[in-house]
Amino acid sequence: MRFELPKIFVFYAGMSFVGGIWIYAANLPVIFFGTRGVALAAWIAFGVFALSNMCSEKTEWGKKLVELFASFLTPSSNTTIFILALMSSLGEEILFRGAVQNQFGLIVASLLFGLMHFPIKPIMMPWTLTAVIMGFVLGALYQYAGNLMAPILLHFLINFLNIWAINQKYGLSK
Repeated sequence: MRFELPKIFVFYAGMSFVGGIWIYAANLPVIFFGTRGVALAAWIAFGVFALSNMCSEKTEWGKKLVELFASFLTPSSNTTIFILALMSSLGEEILFRGAVQNQFGLIVASLLFGLMHFPIKPIMMPWTLTAVIMGFVLGALYQYAGNLMAPILLHFLINFLNIWAINQKYGLSK
């Protein structure tokens, strides 16, 4: 199963649109740009990336999970990886942090974020559990920063670095 960038683009653009309309219609107090929390987002991202790499090298489930993701994320050019990471971080953060979290709170947003990363195969369960945890981290960062820039950057860096590493490991990046 290989992902198709145009379909991914439409999916995440739609998610951004739904989140944006929700924010506007509910008159939610969302600040999109700001510098508070940006440095913290980068530190967290590199820590999560290091932990992710450690799990993929030291645990059997981590190895199998990386192999599964490699089956549909490789080969990808750095441009494709950038676009995928950017679109997913924008779409998910606008919807889950900007709309859902502002409307229903951190717990609901984090659980829904995790459920969106539903395990279509049993080996993906750690990914789903990690998504729930990261939903709380992203949500707490959003609350601390007071803007969407910090969680978008955190989400982007994690996705970009992990997909890039998968492509590097399998020697398939273009």
